[in-house]
Amino acid sequence: MMYKEAISKLVTDVLDGTELELKADTYTLEENFEAGAARLRCEVHDARTGARQVIEGQGVGLVDALWNGVVSRYSSEFPSLKSIRIVDFAIKANVDTGRQASRTDMAAMVTLRIANTSGKEFAFSHSSPSITRSSVAAVLDAVEFFVNSESAYIALYKALQHARAQNRVDSVARYTSQLATLVEATSYSEVIEQIRKGELDKK
Repeated sequence: MMYKEAISKLVTDVLDGTELELKADTYTLEENFEAGAARLRCEVHDARTGARQVIEGQGVGLVDALWNGVVSRYSSEFPSLKSIRIVDFAIKANVDTGRQASRTDMAAMVTLRIANTSGKEFAFSHSSPSITRSSVAAVLDAVEFFVNSESAYIALYKALQHARAQNRVDSVARYTSQLATLVEATSYSEVIEQIRKGELDKK
């Protein structure tokens, strides 16, 4: 997972405090067991800006509905989200953290593993006494990681184009190296095409 740490560090440096940082406030889930269908409404906010929004999604359960909801919300702006997929979802209970005799208040560690187009996997974990809270947090952590990676990629790609136009050899080498780190996250082919067409000039 060294590449995840390297990507996160680079993203922090490039975006410099403008990263998306999603935090869940409340959610409601309506699930029909017989139909195997769930409908979710999750209120979230950006911890950096305070901006609030509602994520709505449908699926076979909580994680599926939330994943579908956040990808639907952000993939039009960040198309690389359409290139990743969930490959594992695990829950591990820490019995020692339970204070009640029944231990029903024990912490649950939820780990979500995401694979990109080249098969590289990234793990996102969250622990709390609530399995659903941990699940929501892990999904949001995963989505913001890939959203921020794409934002950083766009910024660096544009900086590289400018450096080439100005014939700044040192900057070209630096930006090229940094872009090579970010492509470890996933494919940005659609993003590059949009940049070339001028569709991302407003970003």
